[in-house]
Amino acid sequence: MNPIYSLFFVISLFAGTSVFAQETKPDKKTKEALAQRYAEDKYYAEFKRGIYNREAWKASWVGEKLSTLYKSWGAPTRTATDETGGQVVVYENVTNTSGGSYTPGYIETATNGFGQTVITGQRSAEDTRWSSQYVTITTVYVDKNGVITKVDFNSKYSRN
Repeated sequence: MNPIYSLFFVISLFAGTSVFAQETKPDKKTKEALAQRYAEDKYYAEFKRGIYNREAWKASWVGEKLSTLYKSWGAPTRTATDETGGQVVVYENVTNTSGGSYTPGYIETATNGFGQTVITGQRSAEDTRWSSQYVTITTVYVDKNGVITKVDFNSKYSRN
């Protein structure tokens, strides 16, 4: 390598700039793409964080007494005994939501000079009604000594 180029390269390294790359400002399209990517990454991270927090929450109940759970959550939806003398305790929560509206359609008519009925205007019905249901089921497994051994959590969302 030429000594002048070597010296120039070493000086540029100490100066904190690169000989080969220049910093460019992103254009509007690139900024929008980066903002979109950031939003998607943020959503994904929050989703994963929620799963991690739920797993930590489930693990926090393992080893606790069933009586402590009853004091905290109240009466369960269902209980059953298992083959080992323990219990399976189920808590269910159902949330129904709805919204939107319905506007009926109509036809406007008039009578012309000859006594005939003619359509002067019409509007189609508009239906924006919707409903959704969110169901959570928490199943708690308890040994014969009344100690929680496992917690399962399932959820289901549906929208019409």
